[in-house]
Amino acid sequence: MDKILLAICNGLSCFIICTILFQFMNERYKKSYSNKTLYIAAEIAMGITAFGINMLNFAILNLLIWFVGVGVTVYFLYYEDADRPIRRITECEVLVLCMSVCETLGVLLLHCFLQICGISNIDVVMQYCLEVTFSKIVLIFLYYVLINRLIKRTEVACSREQYIIYGILLFYSLVNMLVIVQNFRDGQKSYLSAVNMGCIVLADLYLLYYVKMADEKRYYENRVKALEQQAKMQYEYYLAQNEKYSQTVRILHDVDKHIRAIENLYGTEREHTAGEYAEAIRSTLAPLIPISYTENPILNILLTDKNAVMQEKGIHSDIKIDNVELSYIEPIDITTIFGNLLDNAIEAAANADGDKYIFIKISAYHKMTVVHIENSCGKVKWKKRMPVSDKGKGRGIGLLNVKQSIDKYDGDLQLKQDGNRFVADLFLNS
Repeated sequence: MDKILLAICNGLSCFIICTILFQFMNERYKKSYSNKTLYIAAEIAMGITAFGINMLNFAILNLLIWFVGVGVTVYFLYYEDADRPIRRITECEVLVLCMSVCETLGVLLLHCFLQICGISNIDVVMQYCLEVTFSKIVLIFLYYVLINRLIKRTEVACSREQYIIYGILLFYSLVNMLVIVQNFRDGQKSYLSAVNMGCIVLADLYLLYYVKMADEKRYYENRVKALEQQAKMQYEYYLAQNEKYSQTVRILHDVDKHIRAIENLYGTEREHTAGEYAEAIRSTLAPLIPISYTENPILNILLTDKNAVMQEKGIHSDIKIDNVELSYIEPIDITTIFGNLLDNAIEAAANADGDKYIFIKISAYHKMTVVHIENSCGKVKWKKRMPVSDKGKGRGIGLLNVKQSIDKYDGDLQLKQDGNRFVADLFLNS
């Protein structure tokens, strides 16, 4: 029975470590293959291999197999957009090392706890079960509360409620362990208590994971609502602009008739004065008419509006648009993509030293629409390989909106800075 219990403890230890490692890799990196069975098989194979080595009771060999296994797995089965395999492997090896330190810390805390409580002469098998379960509880809590936050790239902050739940679960687990330890005094054996310890560890693992996922789900739901609200407000704004320009065109049509009548009435006696007056009125009303850059009316309105803003801020603009078919892009995506990118370009160019300019080019390449926006800029702050502004609360939502719209068309957005020049290249599949 003791051998079976030792095997169960080793199996539990390997299962928890494998679960945490693959959770980390699945959340941090992208999978190289779409076959889910392959990753399940890889996790099982790593766990079984580690279990077999662990049964030999060689600590150094056991740690080595984890280093090798996780390195091979993350190299062949995962990738990043800017693929850096050495960094990827290093991150996972550091995680394995941190987990090993946490387990060692758990064992040391257990022995301190037993010494303080005056508990000694514990059966060797029962003590091994205590060490495995106690170390895994420490590992699980430190991973979800601390290690995962430090290593993983995430915008989701741990909420106060989440910390409270973590604290309650930790307190509950330690109290249960305190009660169970009493059954092992003076060499006593209690197999049911050992099984109960294993159940506590498994419950902690999945409860903490559930709490983390629930908190992230709530965060992203709120983020999506904010994105939808911003996109809706922007679209409604440009619909209002469209209606305003439609009314302006109708007014201009009548005004032009009156101007021609004035020219005819005064042409004989005051021809020069009437002509100047008519030209002045046309010049005043001309900016209200949207320039026909493309056959897309929403984009015409947006470009006209943004070009006026550029002129107000002293930014030189150059807009070149080929004969491009844009009807496949939904109006809300037109306003979201071009509105946000141009707003960012205007903000950067307005704050730049020296020549202030924005160059916009839209062209077609095979079945793709290629958008190139270049602007002058100063120092650009980057966070998670994305530029951020100093707008404060809500900053970065605009680019998230852009990426969300681009994904509808299997597109791609590339952002880069070259000295005082910032470039946004956008590709959309029609």
